[in-house]
Amino acid sequence: ETNLEEKVNFGERGIELSRRFRALKVWLSFKAFGVTAFREAIDHGIMLAEQVEEFLRKEKDWEVVTPAQLGIVTFRYIPCGLTSTDTIHEINKKLVEEINQRGFSMLSTTRLKEKVVIRLCSINPRTT
Repeated sequence: ETNLEEKVNFGERGIELSRRFRALKVWLSFKAFGVTAFREAIDHGIMLAEQVEEFLRKEKDWEVVTPAQLGIVTFRYIPCGLTSTDTIHEINKKLVEEINQRGFSMLSTTRLKEKVVIRLCSINPRTT
């Protein structure tokens, strides 16, 4: 029979103690790649979102819902002549699903201003 005071607390035996050491990944990344690489990757992501916004504004069947900010732009596809909100929402959900299945990019949907919109975030380790 062991005394409670003698039991080993495994939370005190690791580098993390009682919490995960989340900063280690960030610190090692900065040490390995440097601040300049992170700055360039973020700038590149912001530029990509701005280019997508610029392209979509020129296309007649696309609506930019929010402008590109910090690498995120939201938009939706509205086929010419279509006015049914529910149908537009379903088309955009299906579009995102099909694009994601192809593996070309990773998009998501969200609701803004009572609209289902496509959300593109170009600041991601998989896009740089």
